[in-house]
Amino acid sequence: MGQVSNQLTLPIGLKDTESFASFIPGKNAQVCSHLTELFRQFETDKHTNWLTYLFSDSGLGKSHLLYATCQQAELAGQSSVYLSFNEKQQMSPDVLQGLEQYRLICLDDIEKLQGDSGWQIAVFDLINKVKEQNDSCLVITGNQPPNQLTLELPDLISRLSWGTSFQLYSLTDTQRQEALIVKAQHRGLNMSKDVAKYLINHWQRDMPALIESLDILDQQSMQQQRKLTIPFVKAIFDF
Repeated sequence: MGQVSNQLTLPIGLKDTESFASFIPGKNAQVCSHLTELFRQFETDKHTNWLTYLFSDSGLGKSHLLYATCQQAELAGQSSVYLSFNEKQQMSPDVLQGLEQYRLICLDDIEKLQGDSGWQIAVFDLINKVKEQNDSCLVITGNQPPNQLTLELPDLISRLSWGTSFQLYSLTDTQRQEALIVKAQHRGLNMSKDVAKYLINHWQRDMPALIESLDILDQQSMQQQRKLTIPFVKAIFDF
């Protein structure tokens, strides 16, 4: 199988940091296990998990898991491709042509295809090709279970229901603290439990906002040559 084209490569900076090692599963251990085991099925003729569908509200780690699964594919020597439908305005549905050649195809935010029949038909066709070929696996994410998506193509909703579906669940505050500490470590930062707890108690609790705050702290810590302490965090965000 060929290499991922430049047009469809993973976003720079996410491929290495958004891994299974940096994902705190919480109540999502089953989906992590499922995704890490995807490629073992190609060692046999039983390709039972050719379609996986992940759904949840935003900010619970769907994209992270897609990046991590692509990284897992790379480690297994398998070709992979990632596409976010958040970026569909910059592309044509024709970009899906031929993606069945990849061993792993990750499609993010399928709910963004509402009102766009061209894209919906293209995804429907791709799912059919992957099913017929029986040599690849699809991982698709959305904000609702398949039968609750507001997509206009009933056949696409039906196809999405063919796969194994998982709902992602939010982390507890303690697990968010753990996630922050792990993500800080992947940036080369030392964050104590007290600092992580303080940040969660005084900042938004959703992980994207917390990661954004971590990016700011990383930059400011380097510029000011300061360690991550509560007074430093308080000064940066003016709590």
